[in-house]
Order: sequence, then structure tokens, then C-alpha cells
Amino acid sequence: MIRATLAAVLASALAINLSGCDRPVHEPSPTDAPDIAASMAAPPTMPASAADAAAPVPSATPTAEIAAPGQPSASRDPAEVLSAWAKAVETRDWATARAYWGDHGKGSGLSDKAFAAKWASLLDPRVTIGKGEQEGAAGSLYYTAPVRIIDGPRTVRGNVVLRRVNDVDGASEEQLRWHIESTTLAP
Repeated sequence: MIRATLAAVLASALAINLSGCDRPVHEPSPTDAPDIAASMAAPPTMPASAADAAAPVPSATPTAEIAAPGQPSASRDPAEVLSAWAKAVETRDWATARAYWGDHGKGSGLSDKAFAAKWASLLDPRVTIGKGEQEGAAGSLYYTAPVRIIDGPRTVRGNVVLRRVNDVDGASEEQLRWHIESTTLAP
């Protein structure tokens, strides 16, 4: 059956290609040059499949380095902060991953041990961060990004919401840093 289908497809392709053989060849004129150059300037794009559309697009922001275990990034770029958190997850540095939550980890609602136990089910995690969106509300900024964690045959999908207060007098460094406010990821 496969051979018959393959033969039919090849025969159709050959017929389509040969049907154009009796047409005259168009010689480009000097006035066609701008059109040809424009058509060659940008390569054609392939439409994304439904599966590709649902998958997060990898972040263009380079993954930030972890300065010291247990210390979250102080970057003012939420995508960079999320990338650094992802690196902590990929290296299974649960103390650092927890520190990205508000109040240096206490915002996760879990103790150091409980957080590590929850996330330790990830044995070889690979994190992909999609394009995030930032919005402001009542004195705070929020950044929400889709995240996919692939761990062997298992895939965990969800959103991570980062938050920080706007630049206001009297705000502490902890309030001004981007930190994880919530997530729908369930490792």
C-alpha cells in the first residue's frame, strides 16, 4: 500500500512539473530587477504546525549566570531573571531555584527541604521559556511567560508569573527585584 501511494505521489509530481514544459521562458527585463531583488531579500517562512504554535518559543535572552548558590538574579530584565531561574532548575540547584520566589524563597510556601523534595522528581530537566508579557497593576509590574520543562519522556507545562514593585521611594531591594509570584508548573 505504501508503494502504491508513493508511486501515485511521484506520478502526480512528475505530471505537474512536465505540464509547465511547453510554456515560454520569461526573460527578466531591467525593470524586473527590483522585484527579483525584493523576492530574494527575505526567505519564505514555513507555517507553524498546531503543536509548534502551542510550544513556548525559546527565549532570545541569554541565560544569566548564577552568581552564588541560593542567590537570585538582581537583573532588571524579567526575561533574564527567568532564564537564570531556568538554569538553576536545569542544574537541579533547588536552593537557588527556591530563592527566586518572593522573600528569598519564603513566597514559595515551602521550606528548603519541602521545595527540594517537590522539585527533585525532575531528574534531567530541560527548560524552555516562551515569550513573556509584561503589564502593570496597582504599583507593581508583572511578567508572565509560558514554560515547558522536558524531563526524559515527561513534559511539564505551565506559566510562571514574576512580580516587582514599581520604582517608588522607600521600596526595598527585595521589593524591587523580579521574583516568582506564582506558577502553574507542577513538577
